[in-house]
Amino acid sequence: MKRVFCICCFLLLLLTGACCAADEPLPTARELFEQNPAPDVPMACDPRMDPLLVLVNKEQGLPSAYVPELTDLNLFHKPGVHTQQMRPEAAEALARLFAAAEADGVKLGVVSGYRSYGTQKAIHARKVAQRGRSAELTSAPAGKSEHQLGLAVDVSCASINYRLNAIFANTPEGQWVEAHCAEYGFIIRYRAEWQKITGYKVEPWHIRYVGPEHANLVMSLNVPYEIYMDYLKLCWDARAHLPIRKDA
Repeated sequence: MKRVFCICCFLLLLLTGACCAADEPLPTARELFEQNPAPDVPMACDPRMDPLLVLVNKEQGLPSAYVPELTDLNLFHKPGVHTQQMRPEAAEALARLFAAAEADGVKLGVVSGYRSYGTQKAIHARKVAQRGRSAELTSAPAGKSEHQLGLAVDVSCASINYRLNAIFANTPEGQWVEAHCAEYGFIIRYRAEWQKITGYKVEPWHIRYVGPEHANLVMSLNVPYEIYMDYLKLCWDARAHLPIRKDA
């Protein structure tokens, strides 16, 4: 009985520690800036104006006429899904990511890439009709979706029938994406603990291209992209302190 009691206490401590870690407040952009006002990432212009870094969320959207340069994703797709597209630099990076995953014995499938304003409008309307207001936590309104940028892609795997489901994070494929996506310039955009900031539930399948330098910094800081962009703005405004870069 004593042994069972000790085991229960140990498990309770573990659960309490996990809850505390999840509730730990995120650093603010100002705190990140004070810690490191000159991050070693490329910023040749105001990050708010950089088409590769532009923030798209429920507060900041894209015009209906916005259509980026696109190229086909010549990669394995979810069976039944027609060829998807992304911006060329993102498509090239995704091809490298898929090749590296396959070399490690991990097979991924593209589910959804670029979505036009009209497509996103139809998807959002359908989901709202099906689920009501709860759809706002899983579906972006037209103009407010990163997919319209051509820089976001949804990926999944055969073991879960290529569904876009939170259980993807527990699959070998999802864990590989978590561990390696930043190497190829992608970030996992929506985590459960960030919902109050991003406005969306966890989406381990949704990755956004920002380039390797920024992706590695975002992932190492472990903050929502909203906070990261506010941090970059502070760094840009104090750019006299930034190191001189050959590509600037």
